[in-house]
Amino acid sequence: MKIAGLTRLSLLTVCGLLFAHHMSLSAYEKASTRSDADPTIKSWGEEYPLHVEMYMEMQDTSKPTEYGGNMPYSKLIRFPQLTELWGGYAFALDFNEERGHYYSQIDQYETKRNDKEFLNAHGLKKFNGQPGACMNCHSGWVPELVREMGWENFNRTPYWDTVDKLKKDHGEGIHGSEMGSTCADCHNADDMSLRVTRPAYINAMAGRGYETDKRFGLKATQTEMRDHVCKQCHVEYYFLGKDKVLTFPWANWPKDKPLKIEMIEEYYDNAYESGSFVADWTHATTKAPMLKMQHPEAEMTSSGRHTRDGVSCVDCHMPVIEKSGEKVTDHNIRSPLHDLVACKQCHAHSTQSEDEIRKMVADVQRHTAQELHQAELAILALINDIAEVRSDLRMHEQFMAIKSPEEQQAAISKAIEPALMMHRRASMRWDFVGAENSTGIHSPREAWRILDDAEDQARQGQLLLNEAAAKYGVKFRMTSKGPIPAAPEVLDPGNIVGAPPPDIALNADDRCAVP
Repeated sequence: MKIAGLTRLSLLTVCGLLFAHHMSLSAYEKASTRSDADPTIKSWGEEYPLHVEMYMEMQDTSKPTEYGGNMPYSKLIRFPQLTELWGGYAFALDFNEERGHYYSQIDQYETKRNDKEFLNAHGLKKFNGQPGACMNCHSGWVPELVREMGWENFNRTPYWDTVDKLKKDHGEGIHGSEMGSTCADCHNADDMSLRVTRPAYINAMAGRGYETDKRFGLKATQTEMRDHVCKQCHVEYYFLGKDKVLTFPWANWPKDKPLKIEMIEEYYDNAYESGSFVADWTHATTKAPMLKMQHPEAEMTSSGRHTRDGVSCVDCHMPVIEKSGEKVTDHNIRSPLHDLVACKQCHAHSTQSEDEIRKMVADVQRHTAQELHQAELAILALINDIAEVRSDLRMHEQFMAIKSPEEQQAAISKAIEPALMMHRRASMRWDFVGAENSTGIHSPREAWRILDDAEDQARQGQLLLNEAAAKYGVKFRMTSKGPIPAAPEVLDPGNIVGAPPPDIALNADDRCAVP
């Protein structure tokens, strides 16, 4: 259907462009004193009180959804299997539902994954603290820090050292060291036009064949920028080399094509073979070289229906709304499930009611949750079997002859290496979907394909383990469903760390229980 020669989507885009032009013009006319050297919300928001008001609404943490929302709670309590799936890694000790962009730096402060003493006391004795690279997408001060410190130096400087610098230079609180995402992350100071500010994203996109731009970060249309400003942080990444340089594994992702998980796998396989990046951690039970996936929304959405139809992140998560009699882009960034105004921009012209839209989303997410759990049970089964075989092989005369515990462990790992690599591959796929914050809705078919592969590769790992064990006369009965550990205790019901999950989440899990 067309409306006065425009599709509904292009009309939506035109409205966004007109609004952006209005913002740009008013900012220019007022000869703003905004500066990248002072990216605080207080400074940049003087001329946009409605936008600041909407941003501050993200302080509210009372609105959980079945699989997301903004209420912090321990996901380890909700999903205790994670403590074994991530065994030996900081995520197995603390992993919480994240709050909104207002809290992006505060959440980084408060997570126990950033607490050296806590992690050292709980078995991770080699953890020396997070690098400054972890701040890349948590603080609005990052562009200025990179200008002051240099890109490599910013990444390698310890996180808390950089926090101390922020406290010294700008004080504490939400306009100082605790400032999360802010206006300057996405807007130019002079006219509020959209821009990309994160070097790692610009570098990765340039590597894929996109053209960079000194003023905007990337050469792109306004519609494309409505994706780029979000995707510069909502990505999978790793830290490269001794300088811990934030890097995206996108070298095998062709320009203007949807990403497939196999492209990232190939990248990490090449890094493993070359020794440039072997693993994020070694699994505590299996000793496999593991990869931890991180919020790959940019990658997952690339294969989704909304992307094919030209819908941007902003269209869904920051729709144009009416506030105080004005049409504004909603800066209370959140799930569209809280208010279907974003969905109704397009779906209102179909026969779908609000209830039908909600049911459609729920059906996709609940099916994804079931698929996630099936993959988890298969991976847990592989972990359980590897543990049994490792124990038996330690008693085999060939390995008993190796006196050094470290050398014996390495020799056993070599003997069962094909199974360990299947553990790595299966876990990477499961985690890619689990860490992606839409629970499948960004690209349902791709999410389900990846999870089917994860389960299949875990089962292949069991078969390869059986073959390897048989060479030493070791037999075992392959596990069907791996055991799930007991949930951690509730530590602090009122805190981000150790709080129990809300009823809406528990009820969803009951509905999606795997028999």
